[in-house]
Amino acid sequence: MKYLVKFCVFFILFSLQGQPQDQDQALFAQATQNYKSEQYNKAIEQWNTILDNGQHSAAVYYNIANAYYKLNQIGPSIYYYEKALALAPNDTQIKTNLTFAQNAKIDAIVPLPKTFFSRWYSLLVGQFTFDGWAVFSVVCGCLFSLLFLGYYFAGVEQKKRLFFSTAILCACFCILTFTMASVSYKEVQNNVFAIVFSQATDVKTAPKNNSDTVFVIHQGTKVQLLETDGLWSRIGIVNGVEGWMPTSDFKKL
Repeated sequence: MKYLVKFCVFFILFSLQGQPQDQDQALFAQATQNYKSEQYNKAIEQWNTILDNGQHSAAVYYNIANAYYKLNQIGPSIYYYEKALALAPNDTQIKTNLTFAQNAKIDAIVPLPKTFFSRWYSLLVGQFTFDGWAVFSVVCGCLFSLLFLGYYFAGVEQKKRLFFSTAILCACFCILTFTMASVSYKEVQNNVFAIVFSQATDVKTAPKNNSDTVFVIHQGTKVQLLETDGLWSRIGIVNGVEGWMPTSDFKKL
């Protein structure tokens, strides 16, 4: 009887845990159908419900971005493409659609030139998220352990050399991927970006309305958050120019 009660409790808990995921899958299908029927606002609302349930995925963000793009809302569209790309950094379809959305925004800001080493470094680190690099590091560490055990217990000299050399190679990859994971994590923590949602915003020299305007920034532009002071935030753009703008005019990635 005691085991029967435990089994029933486990079954109920398992059912309750599985129910939201099933509901989210059905909701995703309904939202996709509404998108195909050009009911974009309704589809966005349903996909946002999935996000509110804690089910974050590149597919959900990508579809929301497509819906906003169809509604010609460039700022939200770029925002959700960026969210999708953060979860799937090597997805070519997301990159392509993000480029289309970025070409539709008003601001055409020329970034500061990068050195060859900076471009190579950004390309290497950006191949995976820090979670992806961390997984590779763990896998390489496990392979190193297994290969080292093979080297220790191998009786034939030729096998010992093979196990030893491959174990050293895995150790090097483990150190490299762990370094990439650490660097990626620090960049995510230290470099906070946002997308401008307002149609046009005056970027000021100081965090007050009566200060001078440095430049005007428009919807869809990506900015780096440098500092926050009350209702204002100091931002920087890719050409190196900085200024203050209302925090309510952008949405943090």
